[in-house]
Formats: sequence, structure tokens, C-alpha cells
Amino acid sequence: MSCVGDIYFWRQSLVLMADCAHSIGTGLMLSFPAVLNPSILSPSSTEISVTPDEASWIAASHGFSGVIGFCIIPPLMQIFGRKFAFFTMNILVSIGFFVFALANSISALYSARIIQGMSLCGVYITAMVLGEYSHPKRRGYFITIKKASVALGSLMCHSLASYWTWRQIAIFSIIPQIVSIIFTCLWPESPAFLAMSGRYEECSASYVWLHGDTPKNRKDLEEIIAAQQDRRQKNKNTRKDKLIAYLKKLMQRDFLRSFVIVSVLTMIIDACGRYYMLAYIVEILIEITRDKSIAVYCTIGADVLTLVALSTSCFIIRCFKRRTILFTAGILSVFLMFLTSFLTYLESSYNIHIYLWLKPFVILLNVFIVNAGVVPVCFAIIGEIMPLEHKGTGACTTGIVFTLLYALVMKLTPLMMDKTGIVGTFGIYGIWVVAGLVVLYFVLNETKDKTLQEIENEIKGNKSSVFLNDTPLMS
Repeated sequence: MSCVGDIYFWRQSLVLMADCAHSIGTGLMLSFPAVLNPSILSPSSTEISVTPDEASWIAASHGFSGVIGFCIIPPLMQIFGRKFAFFTMNILVSIGFFVFALANSISALYSARIIQGMSLCGVYITAMVLGEYSHPKRRGYFITIKKASVALGSLMCHSLASYWTWRQIAIFSIIPQIVSIIFTCLWPESPAFLAMSGRYEECSASYVWLHGDTPKNRKDLEEIIAAQQDRRQKNKNTRKDKLIAYLKKLMQRDFLRSFVIVSVLTMIIDACGRYYMLAYIVEILIEITRDKSIAVYCTIGADVLTLVALSTSCFIIRCFKRRTILFTAGILSVFLMFLTSFLTYLESSYNIHIYLWLKPFVILLNVFIVNAGVVPVCFAIIGEIMPLEHKGTGACTTGIVFTLLYALVMKLTPLMMDKTGIVGTFGIYGIWVVAGLVVLYFVLNETKDKTLQEIENEIKGNKSSVFLNDTPLMS
């Protein structure tokens, strides 16, 4: 598909640019504990001083407050639209960094982290929204570029720590959010949201603006409108008892299946180290190498590898099926996690000399594999798999799972490091990934190069149709 002369590519790229700017800010936000903790934990700190337990709770509070954000923002997104959600998330992250910059107490650090935690729903919402706006053949690598932007933000955070204080980094981190808000003003509301809201003329105008007016696009548009008209017609029959209808929706096969898939994918992302490696990689590498300078260099190397891996994954996502990437990269990651645990066990229990750079190499190789395969494909599937009528409820319920897992990982990783060391930490997380891959082998369907409506039809077990009551929707 030609891009340079394709105006619709550039229109869809406006959404991507807003998403990428927000994701750079997210990378700065997720990596901020790696900059903040060494300063506030230092015995010689002249500003705020905390205990290790307090530092881990500050990091974990980000996840617990995310439960509130997931309960509020996704339902509001279903009422007010996708652009509203983008504005809200960017504002929350900006306020959090502003509070960090002015913080002079432990309570202020908690407040900043809690405020930013409410934007964690953006991890799912941005992937879902990008999936709605982009062409099926671009959707995979668009979402991957978005993930690469998170890595860029992380690299910026870890690199700036060598020159700036954490307060200066907090002020700088507001800039990407402002850029994201500006780009968000430039694109229309999502066609999928407009169709769901019954605003079919606006839906058609938005869809044509984004994709063009070809016979194939008209057919896809008819499918979207037909599905939503059918849904709204069915909902009229159950409006007398909304609570019962809502509970029945939660028990529908298509919701339960997509909920299980997204929840297990989330567990795999967490266990592979997507988030705890951003926040605790310095501590992990110091534990392995016993050398702070080596750990710092390896941290920068890990960020560079993450950026390269996610950039490479754009081509991997385009060339290979989702299931193939997930299981191949997932199995490799499990092997490397168990290898890290095994090498550390040999060294600590039997005093076997292990080459100094071998364990850091294995960890950095795992970082590359996870970010080249596991993370991009998981988020690509998360952005595709949830049926449109369940996206608000789905983002809320799976988001609660995400935030609780995120909070537990951020709180328990330092604890496991202290109690079980590298051996137990990587061994436990490896077992989590194995369990998740086994479940997904039986429940995950292939989604590559399919429209969101085709994926929804497969989840529901329906055959595709572009007609409502055997009548064409558009002439």
C-alpha cells in the first residue's frame, strides 16, 4: 500500500501522532520511578527521604489508582467519544508531572503518582482507538509504532537522569502531553463511536475522511452501520430492565471470550517484564553485576534495544500471523527467563564462575525478544479483539485486571528480589508466561489483516453481512 502520496495515510497518521506523543509521555511516566527512587532513597538526600517500603508503595499506588481511572474513563469514552478520552488522559498525566515538580513531601509524591495512575487506562484505550481509526493493513504496525514511542520516552527518561534532576525531568515530561492535545484537535470523532451512537451521517463523513470512498470502503462502512443498527434494535427490547440486560451482556460468550483473551495477554505482558523492567531494571542489573556503572550502561542499552526491537516489530507484525509471533516470541522469552534464573542459581549455590557479561546479555536479549514480539503482538490483539458494543465495559473490566496486576508487579518485584533473589523472581514470572500461553493456544483466534467487524463476527460466531433485514444500507 503506497503511503507517501496517500492522503488517507496521512490523515490516519494524525491519530498516530497524537497517540505517539501521549505514549512518549507514558514512557516517561512509567520509567520515572527509576529516576525518582535513587534520589529519595539516598541517605544523603537533602530533599524528600523515604524508606524502601515507602518507595515501592509510591510506585504501586500508580496501579491501584488506575482501577478508578478504568472505572471512570472507558464508560465516559462510550458516552462522549474517543477524543474526550484522549484529552482527559493527557491532562491527568500533565497534572501529575506538575505536582511532581513542585513536591516537597511524601504525600505530594503519592498524590502525583495517584493522579497519573488514573490515566493508565490509556494503555488499552489508545490501542483500541488506533485500531478503530487505522486501515486493517496499517493497524498492526501503527500500534507497534505507538509502543516504540513508549520505549523512546523510557530512553529519554533514563538518559536525562544523567544530566537533570527528577524535578527538571518532570517539567520536561509535560511537553509530549501538550503536543498530543494539539494533534487530537486535528482529527474527527471515531466512525465506530459515531455508528454506535446512532449518528450515521457523521459516521459516514468521518469514515470517508479517514479511508476514502471506494466500493470496498463503502462495504466496510455498511457492515459497521448494520451491526450497530442491529444492536440498537435489540437493545430497545431490553431497555425496561437495563440492569438485567447489562448483567446478561457480561455473560455473553463474545464478551467472556474477549475478556479472557485480553486478561491473559495482560498477564503475559506484565510477567515478561514490560513494566517492572522499566522501573526496576537498574536494581536488577546491580543485583546481577554487583557494579553500578555497568548497570547504568546496561540500562541505557536496554532502552536502545527496546526502541530497536519495537521498530523491527513493525515489519514482523506486517509479515507474520499474530499467533505465530506470540507463541514463538513467548516461548523464547520463557527460555531466557529460566536461563537467567538457572545461571544465577549455579553461581550462588555452587560457586560456579559465570562470565560477567553473560547474565546481562541474556537479560538484554530477553528485553529485545519481548519488545520485538511479545509486547507488540499482545497490544495489537488487545486493540482488535474486543467487540465494539463491549469496548466500554471491556476496557473497564480488563483495565481493572491490568491495574491490579500492574500494582502487584510493581509492589511484589522488589519484595521477590529481596526474598527469593533473581532465581525466584525470573522463575516465577516465567511460569506465569507459560500458563498464559497454554490458555491462549486454545482460545485465541487469528486477527491479522481482518477488519474489526470480521474479528467481531468470529468472536460472536456470526457470518459477515452488510445488510440489515435483507436491505442494503447505502445505495
